[in-house]
Amino acid sequence: MKRTLLFLVVSTSLLACQKDDKGDKGEKPQTSAKPDDAPAPKKPAGPFDSWDLEARRAAFQGAHVAWGDADWEAWQIDGDKLVSWDGKAERKFAFEVISPCEAQRTETQRDGSTMGTVSHFTLKDGKIVTVLGDAGSRRGAEAIACVSNKVVTLDATGTCLEWDEDFRGGWESSPGTCGWKDAATFTAKVNGMDVELKAEGDALFGASASKRSEPMADFEAAKQGIVGRPYN
Repeated sequence: MKRTLLFLVVSTSLLACQKDDKGDKGEKPQTSAKPDDAPAPKKPAGPFDSWDLEARRAAFQGAHVAWGDADWEAWQIDGDKLVSWDGKAERKFAFEVISPCEAQRTETQRDGSTMGTVSHFTLKDGKIVTVLGDAGSRRGAEAIACVSNKVVTLDATGTCLEWDEDFRGGWESSPGTCGWKDAATFTAKVNGMDVELKAEGDALFGASASKRSEPMADFEAAKQGIVGRPYN
């Protein structure tokens, strides 16, 4: 399942001034400017750091055949940029992995507003698979799953939590209901509904998960990969 968000981006600039308190000693004041060769700060993973978001971001890089807004599309992802091709035209998006099973592509509209679409995904045998429907990952007795607009986690002690994004872009948790029905079936109750996800190795897929993406050698191969591809 995908959820579509409409939001406005407002940029704010702050000018910080540093007072030179060295008096007349002639010493150069220290600054906090980052050297040009300093590594970029790691994006925060919030409560999901143990699921290695950096590895998932890296696995998204490159070309894919993936389900877009209404049909198959060719995707090329480079860093935080995504270019899609639907057989007729290219579109450009900002791209972000926002949890271990959610990725968001955001398109700037003509009026300056942005439209963001969140897709569920998982990492199967080291490769990204986006789907329509529920998806997640398992690690021994632990699991994480994106179900509807919720993220649920099960830790090694059997504690289940349900996570929601707050208005600041962080995450808030509350007690959840989830666990293993059997060795290959993860269950959760979300929004009052019981759902099941089946394990395929280290990946979890909901019963209704469909339209799985496929990695491709390059963007041209992805463009060819959408030609005549069955709708289902």
